[in-house]
Amino acid sequence: MWDQGGSTGSGSPGRPDAFVSGMASGEATNGVLRVAVCAQQAALRDQVCMALSNGGHTVLSRTADGKQMLATCNGTGPDCVVLAAERPDRSTVEVMRLVRSQLGRVSVVLVCRDAAVADVRRALELGVDGIVLADDADQALAAVVVAVCAGQVSAPEGQRRAVRPRALTSREKQILMLVVAGMTNSQIASELFLAESTVKSHLSSAFSKLGVSSRSEAVAVILDPERSRGLGIGRVRPEHLDERLKA
Repeated sequence: MWDQGGSTGSGSPGRPDAFVSGMASGEATNGVLRVAVCAQQAALRDQVCMALSNGGHTVLSRTADGKQMLATCNGTGPDCVVLAAERPDRSTVEVMRLVRSQLGRVSVVLVCRDAAVADVRRALELGVDGIVLADDADQALAAVVVAVCAGQVSAPEGQRRAVRPRALTSREKQILMLVVAGMTNSQIASELFLAESTVKSHLSSAFSKLGVSSRSEAVAVILDPERSRGLGIGRVRPEHLDERLKA
């Protein structure tokens, strides 16, 4: 797993809980933590609560939305909040913001059935400390809660590049801005005096770094103020495109 400094543990790739190996001392692992659970889907909520209880933690509250969760905590602050959803969508973002505004720096873990790298990166940018796929929750969730409460950051092994994404090159940023402007690969090649195959190569690399698989997904990331934070796109653009981008 990744800790806050960006180092990795030595979990074996084949195990679903590999990304939480080496996360905390034995003393921390034996500690009982109080956890508030928020999940709209009853089945997912039950699964999360069962995994936490089996892992030795105390489920402080189990609710369907953020406001209910805060109310049922009744002044008793949890050590960790676990949010569970199909994927990090708009409602999850709103609950995340509510948690941060009311509970400050409480540790937060997101359990989701499916999450692309871009979703993981967005969740981390919003302040989620750990992400667990629902299929891994029974084995990994309790350990991840311990890890994030110890100050570490955890992400599924196949999505760790979301924790430390590779930087876009100046040319990739330039081409992405032209994609946002609605230009085709052929038009971009003509605009920048490049071969169309070179444009395709740059886009393939940029898509991989953004964790997306299509032009529309890339544009969605770039135009989202939260998800595009830190990408540096917008500072690198051909000056003569300013008017076109405003159109």
